[in-house]
Amino acid sequence: MIEFRHVYLKYIKDFYTLYDINLSINENSLLIGQCSDGTNSILRLISKIDKKYEGNIFFDDLNLKVLKDKDLDIAYVSEKPYLFKSKSVFENLYYPLKIRKVKQNEAKIIIDSYINKFKIDFTLNKIKNLTHPQQKIVTLLRALIRKPKYVLLEHYFNDLDENLISLTENIINEIKQHSTIIACEDLDTNISCFNDFRRIKLENGSLIH
Repeated sequence: MIEFRHVYLKYIKDFYTLYDINLSINENSLLIGQCSDGTNSILRLISKIDKKYEGNIFFDDLNLKVLKDKDLDIAYVSEKPYLFKSKSVFENLYYPLKIRKVKQNEAKIIIDSYINKFKIDFTLNKIKNLTHPQQKIVTLLRALIRKPKYVLLEHYFNDLDENLISLTENIINEIKQHSTIIACEDLDTNISCFNDFRRIKLENGSLIH
């Protein structure tokens, strides 16, 4: 479970991005609101990208302030894909397994099984030759292949090509079999893979009950 206790966050001196957030998350959840409402800030705090905040955040009963990064069992799928642009799709998918000492031949079996399952046809290209939405698919696959305890999805559907929505939902449904997903979107859209998610609404940095 991830728990926020009286959490306050400021990026600028006179404005709270998050104000007195008290929240427990132990199931697939959708944070609803604009970035200015603080939705993606919650993801950034959980992932320890943002570290200067008041209050406490607990990750499975351990205070995030003392939890080492290597023990933070999450995958962060940011709105903008962060990938090794000059490397192949396989190399990007293999990287999180490689640093966890998974042998390449074992990783290839895992990676190929998902590529075949989802019928992905652009994996022979280098990342720099993929479209932006295709790169987003790679970041989502990378999170699936790792199978972390939590997967954070930051406004993933905002600029996704319509013809990739079905594929994305299939991958997210697969991720749900292995990980708890915490996603954020601007609106409570009719995205079927989120139908069974808990809804958490934020406005101006505060939870709306």
